[in-house]
Amino acid sequence: MKNRTRPFLAATAILASAALSLTGCAGNPGNATSAEDKTVSIGYVPWDEVTAATYLWEHILEEQGYTVEVTQLEPAAVYAAVAQNDTDLFLAAIPETQGDYWDKFGDNFKSVAEWYKPLRHSLVVPDYVEADSIKDLEGRAEEFGGRIVGIEPGSGLMKETRTAAETYDLSGYDIVEGSSAAMLAEFERAISKKEPIVATAWNPHWAVGQYKMKFLEDPEKVYVDGGIYHVIASQKAQQKEELISLLDGFSMADENLMSLLAALREAGPGNEAAAVDTWLKDDANQALVDGWISKN
Repeated sequence: MKNRTRPFLAATAILASAALSLTGCAGNPGNATSAEDKTVSIGYVPWDEVTAATYLWEHILEEQGYTVEVTQLEPAAVYAAVAQNDTDLFLAAIPETQGDYWDKFGDNFKSVAEWYKPLRHSLVVPDYVEADSIKDLEGRAEEFGGRIVGIEPGSGLMKETRTAAETYDLSGYDIVEGSSAAMLAEFERAISKKEPIVATAWNPHWAVGQYKMKFLEDPEKVYVDGGIYHVIASQKAQQKEELISLLDGFSMADENLMSLLAALREAGPGNEAAAVDTWLKDDANQALVDGWISKN
């Protein structure tokens, strides 16, 4: 039977535990069982491609007889949850931009799959704005309302942006932290009025093409260019050999991921499972998934 996603507020217990020391629990997976344990918990951060991959794997694992629990968390909390055996999997770990979390928790989880590359991060502007490089933003803060519109504060992208503000002398800009959804809403409002806006963004993301975002060149190489999405597993989950074997074949190209993102966007928030079902009705998409499973 499917366990529906726990509400975000229900994750507060894990959020609280993220601040606790790992001493005494890091090296002990507790009563980890073998592959006969058919329960799996997956933590995710609400970035579109992460949500898409998470719900796709909820579907796949349920088809394989697992009971799956999906929980939305903040970035720091999901790493802590996996490291403490509170959550089995996180499908969007990025060592290139989330290095602090890998340094802090990496002894207590393992990368078991690399499923998408290359990732690209940078600042973006609409295609009608006359700017091609981050350096072109220097001295123009007033034109952009003195703001760089960002996403979740614990993300690697926001850490990079704070570094970029120092590297490129963007002292006239306030870096506004919030959520990916809020950033996209502001970008959409700006382009509807053809106003200048500078924001943080990444690829893969449906909005890059939809809103004609222009990635600004980064001559100082502050932002990641070529990162990889990893699936990380807790020590307890690593004991589930069948689960780890299923994940081993997971890999998505741009066309696969973008079509899945389109299905989720069309279905709307709260309908992720239905969107995955629709996406898998396409024979090519089902064949892709079957190929992952057949490697098991």
